[in-house]
Amino acid sequence: MVGIRAAAWIAAVGLALALARTPALAYSTPDAYAERPSAGGGGGRWFTGSPAEGYGCSVCHSSEATQRQYPLYVAGLPLDGYALATTQEVVLSWPEFAAAWSTLRRDPTMPPPPSQPTPAVGMIAELVAESGKGSGIIEIDADNASPLELCEMTRPNLKPRLGVQLYQVRAGLEPLRVKADSTGMLRCEAHQLGQRCIVALNSCGAHEVRIRWTTPDNWQGPIWFSAGFVATEALSGSFDRDSVDEITIPLLPQNDDGKYQRVLRSGCALQPAGSTGALAHLAPAAIATLLVYRRRRRHGRAP
Repeated sequence: MVGIRAAAWIAAVGLALALARTPALAYSTPDAYAERPSAGGGGGRWFTGSPAEGYGCSVCHSSEATQRQYPLYVAGLPLDGYALATTQEVVLSWPEFAAAWSTLRRDPTMPPPPSQPTPAVGMIAELVAESGKGSGIIEIDADNASPLELCEMTRPNLKPRLGVQLYQVRAGLEPLRVKADSTGMLRCEAHQLGQRCIVALNSCGAHEVRIRWTTPDNWQGPIWFSAGFVATEALSGSFDRDSVDEITIPLLPQNDDGKYQRVLRSGCALQPAGSTGALAHLAPAAIATLLVYRRRRRHGRAP
């Protein structure tokens, strides 16, 4: 059961966002996740659905059974087990919605007529170690991004910007938006307890996100990849009729002996069998993870 404080927090955020009438900010502008709920922001919640976060996008956004759903695809994760200090490229994409976006915005250099629907999209993702400690390093190569990773070109004389942002997040501190270094690389390290690296998409016409994930130097038990994807063909002042897709995938260490099991403890926590687990006390995280597994028919998908 969700605690009274958690339930009150959800109600407060939902009411504030509804009153603000600016739901687009909750998922199309990454900086809004850190804004106050009364201003249409997330109140410091990132809604990745990870064990460290608890809540996913579906806590506010919903869709109807008759509307078209747009899936999020993930490729490059070590589904057979991660090794120590290794780097792999992870690609997140949404080809069906990218095609719909291009259809609705055939000429992004021209302002759309008032009657034309305005598409919007948001994606949020992270990797979280079940130990609660750092899950490694996330890097994004801004200088060598492919055209699919860039925002649409709204002016012929302007170079399109990168479609994604990277944030360093830690409890009790203001989120830090990571800037590119002298080589054009965005880099976020998560080595200590509670450190998180959040990947957040701008609603700007990008077709995919590519990140480099370097695993930790020490075994951290299962590392959870969690992502939320919200898309709409017609931006409106409500949270319904949004396509919502949520992914949560536990990545086991290569040295796992096969005894890891996801079990329900006292109706409010997920943990390895026979272990308490550093994150097992997070009731909202367990509930959100259960909802994700119930909502999805499959864990990982390849384009």
